[in-house]
Amino acid sequence: MIKFRNPVSDMDIVIKVFKGLFSEFSNVDFFDLDNIAEYFARENLASSSGYTGNEALKRSYSISDDSRKSMKMQAKSYTELYRFLGWIFSADNAALKFSFTYLGMHIALSGKASKELFEQCLLGVIYPNQILNVKFDDTNKPFVSMLLFAESLDNKIHRDEIIIGPMNLKNALDKHEFDSKINKIKELRKTASIASLNQEIQKISDENKMQTTSVRNLTRFVISALVYTGWFDKKNLSVYGKKAPFLLLTKKGTEVINLIKRSIDIYGGQFQTLNLDQELVSRFAFLNMLEAANFDVKTDLLKYQMFKDTLVSKFNKERILFSPFQYFSSSELLKIFPETLMQSQNSHIESNISNEHYQEIQLYTTLKNTYFIKETDSHHDKTKRFLLNKMSTKPNNQSAIKLFLDEIEIMKQKDFYPLVANLLGIIFNRKAFAPPAGNNNLRYDVIIPDECCSIPVEVKSPTEEKMLSIKAIRQALENKVLLLARKPFKTEYDTSSFAIGFNIPNTRSDAYKLIDEIHQTYGINIAIMDMEELISAAFYCSKSNKHFDISEFKNKKGVIHFEYENL
Repeated sequence: MIKFRNPVSDMDIVIKVFKGLFSEFSNVDFFDLDNIAEYFARENLASSSGYTGNEALKRSYSISDDSRKSMKMQAKSYTELYRFLGWIFSADNAALKFSFTYLGMHIALSGKASKELFEQCLLGVIYPNQILNVKFDDTNKPFVSMLLFAESLDNKIHRDEIIIGPMNLKNALDKHEFDSKINKIKELRKTASIASLNQEIQKISDENKMQTTSVRNLTRFVISALVYTGWFDKKNLSVYGKKAPFLLLTKKGTEVINLIKRSIDIYGGQFQTLNLDQELVSRFAFLNMLEAANFDVKTDLLKYQMFKDTLVSKFNKERILFSPFQYFSSSELLKIFPETLMQSQNSHIESNISNEHYQEIQLYTTLKNTYFIKETDSHHDKTKRFLLNKMSTKPNNQSAIKLFLDEIEIMKQKDFYPLVANLLGIIFNRKAFAPPAGNNNLRYDVIIPDECCSIPVEVKSPTEEKMLSIKAIRQALENKVLLLARKPFKTEYDTSSFAIGFNIPNTRSDAYKLIDEIHQTYGINIAIMDMEELISAAFYCSKSNKHFDISEFKNKKGVIHFEYENL
């Protein structure tokens, strides 16, 4: 019987935590359970002995036995989940040293499209695989089986029926076993007795030497995922004599079943028997997966037209259902997708990979590229090209802005500050930049240099705070005072000091009162701006090839609104 780890039942949290881990560890060679536990403590994502944060970590790690360190075990649960979803892999010689896969990069960097890709990853879950060492030897794609079982059972299925049927197939490729399990469930339904269902679960529990409660808990991730995708709705039905929760197949679920039936459903051990090339199948199947998740891969699929024609003539089907990142080991993946190597897996966690390395990897997104800073670009030309490309993929400017905001919502300081600098550079047509860490003369996060009116910028990334706080306003004041005192760049007293965050404070915030009090007391102007305003202005300047004059920010305080014609 297939057994699923269940670190959390909220699929949005599953995705959000992964994006946070990617933001935290994607620039190192590998990360381990201890690194994840520390991250969970810092972000208050896990608890131990009733505590969260550093106290939870301290109490958890005071136990010498690793298997009893709750924070570490919570980290392990997440990694097992992310491994069978294909988002991370282990080094072949070090199972607890993790790196991100090419598929994981797409989940982390795809904004809200990551949910659609998550759905395809459920279809890609496969056993056996080269990723996890599990104690069961089932041959099964459990989520594919769940959909097909539900269809065969009058478009509805009970939690316990999932355990009896699709999670308990020894070989999903054996049609006789499949039909036998279907008939068994139909016979149970004819009894109209919940006791008969309970007896069957007790039998399975005894065979697996588990408590019935523990067996049923194996479906927590499963049920949550099936409802989250929109493939099923929950409804209480009296099939077993009294009302009990069932999953009812939706129109979307039926569409996914039709997709499965239009596909060649391949298992890892079938390449030779089907006489198919492993690398060719893997690359084509990955594109099929992205296409089903609404990524723009039409141009890339054209390269496989001859292969698709071969599939049609041989199998009468033109797509493949197989996820290579959910089957192959890291060494095999790097043979099949050598250009997607992100980490060497040989150096310790402090090692960094240059941003230029990312530029060598093409992400199959609707934009065909991903935003990373390259400091050597003059006048931020690369950023302009990126913005123009983004605008060209959306029906209107506002849609492009919304997509960009979704993509940067999980950015950490190391990526967010240079991004803000590049956008400001486009707006003011100058080399705004984020000073290197540790330079006490340049305490501000970004500087917009000018011959007379340089502007210091306090920046708050969305992972620091989603809304600019009073602390950010105070730091913007300090930045101006330090710039006036140390004079590394020329400025004038009445030129604004900026504070930029993902969102500006709400209208009732004391931040606005503080801005007024700073001006009344010191005569210093603090101007604030959110990312939507910043991105909008950068879009405008990129498209129109115009820019704003930095001298306009004399005696300007409060919320910044750039005035320009709509494109």
